[in-house]
Amino acid sequence: MKYLQVIGIWALIIPVAILNGGVRENVLVKLGSLANPISGIMLSVCIFAIAYFLIPKIKNCKKLDYILFGVIWFLLTNLFDLSMFIKAGQGFVEYMKTYDITSGNFWALVTLTTLVSPFAVAKIRHL
Repeated sequence: MKYLQVIGIWALIIPVAILNGGVRENVLVKLGSLANPISGIMLSVCIFAIAYFLIPKIKNCKKLDYILFGVIWFLLTNLFDLSMFIKAGQGFVEYMKTYDITSGNFWALVTLTTLVSPFAVAKIRHL
């Protein structure tokens, strides 16, 4: 049950990520090359906040559970984003370019945040 809960919490990240993309494309774009890094940082903060407030609601977890929660979020996030690339007619190579932080894309930070947030929250909140 707790793994279904963690998938449900991850699903809440999707609309936040879509909203973040809208803000980037309609507001932050005016900042030029700073738009992508700021957007990546904003999304990472939102992901951590979601984890901070909702991961503690999952009861009876061990250290390994929090690690696995992060791995699940990391995999789901990458599979979801890759599926969007494929749907748009792009492929794995184009998707991997999003991990190039030198291009100003902070996707690597976002996926790292999904990976470590559940465990970090458990440590911070003494779960």
